[in-house]
Amino acid sequence: MKKILKIAGKVLLLLLCIVILSLSATTIYHRVSLGREAKNITPNGKLVEVDGYKIHVYAQGEKGNQPTLVFMSGSATVAPVYDFKSLYSRLSDEYRIAVVEKAGYGYSEISAVERDIDTMLNEVRQGLTLAGESGPYVLCPHSMSGLEAIYWAQQYPEEVKAIVGLDMAVPESYDYFNFSSVNQMMYLGRASVWLGLHRIPGVYALDTTDLTEAENEQQKLLMYRNAVNVDYVLEGKAVSNNAAAVKSGGALDLPILLFVSDGSEIGDYWIPCQKRFAAENNAQLVQLDCGHYVHNFEYEYIAEKALEYLAAIQ
Repeated sequence: MKKILKIAGKVLLLLLCIVILSLSATTIYHRVSLGREAKNITPNGKLVEVDGYKIHVYAQGEKGNQPTLVFMSGSATVAPVYDFKSLYSRLSDEYRIAVVEKAGYGYSEISAVERDIDTMLNEVRQGLTLAGESGPYVLCPHSMSGLEAIYWAQQYPEEVKAIVGLDMAVPESYDYFNFSSVNQMMYLGRASVWLGLHRIPGVYALDTTDLTEAENEQQKLLMYRNAVNVDYVLEGKAVSNNAAAVKSGGALDLPILLFVSDGSEIGDYWIPCQKRFAAENNAQLVQLDCGHYVHNFEYEYIAEKALEYLAAIQ
């Protein structure tokens, strides 16, 4: 028996050594690779300086007399300019589109500054202005950026023509949010990224619809650099206060179209919150049978319905 225990102890020690060596190897590889990859990260839009750090703004399509569609990403989307492509590429023939990547997202720099809603909205508005874009705007927020879109319409109603929500968060959503669980997952994610484990194929899922080989490679490089960075963590810590600030702003008085997921990736509270928000703000709601990143699944349908809706409200 003692001999068996001794052998088992040696096996466990050997396995522990293998794990430590493997993690050390992935960590070193990740750090070395980040330095090598930095020179290959090439923005496809404009980098403008907002409050001392650079924000990336990508735009395409003619402005004309139409409002510009502004795409605003959800939390932790590593490369919004590529994540939204399958949708905005189906809209840019008729509208000018702009994707504003907040600090820590896409090609924008990581700021490590507090992520209160005024700071984040300022990044988007100033980024657009400095990049040469002008309103009025139709805001197209996904997930958490729904808070920023609602706040934008509350604070600067003259700039916002309409909101087209892409399974966007509404303030009430965060009354049911399990912040403790999400924070634990966020810190676990931070540790995994520090160890370079997100480089293992399949660990960090990315949508590649309509991307060229070069764009897909850029998206991967941005994922390696941006995944679970400090700005995402600070956003998570600030979201409760941000939701409270938006909730106190009252109902909106503008056209709103909400594309809503099946809620399965978030929780049972999601769809009821969306329906109550729609009723309180006279919004049109379209429920979809797909996951949270609705623009990755139903981009053709969303584009078709969004164009019909925007034509009607013009």
